[in-house]
Amino acid sequence: MLREFDRRLTHDHRIGVREFDVLITLDNADGRRLRMTELANAAMLSSGGLTRLVGRLEERGLVRREPDAVDARGFHAVLTDAGQTRLAEARVTHDAVIDEMLGSRIAPRDVTTLAHVLARVLE
Repeated sequence: MLREFDRRLTHDHRIGVREFDVLITLDNADGRRLRMTELANAAMLSSGGLTRLVGRLEERGLVRREPDAVDARGFHAVLTDAGQTRLAEARVTHDAVIDEMLGSRIAPRDVTTLAHVLARVLE
């Protein structure tokens, strides 16, 4: 499934699945911003890997880095309006891949059961 996400997101939106993950993580964060260390942990990337990935997103105007006002040693990654727009477009593709790969294979009652099971796991 990840390979198909990556293939379709790259083809349709010029972002890979890791970039999508960073954008959606920022979109879900308070103020659409996170400290770089928090974002690296959430995206399960090394600090160096995240720095390079955020740099690529920054070059394309999807994310910007801002100095931390409290800790001058740190930076925040901030989702830009362009990043939010690209993410909204990419979510359509993401949802389509899920529907194509799972939707036709799972009955509606099974979706409800799966949602309950996953909710218990998250508790």
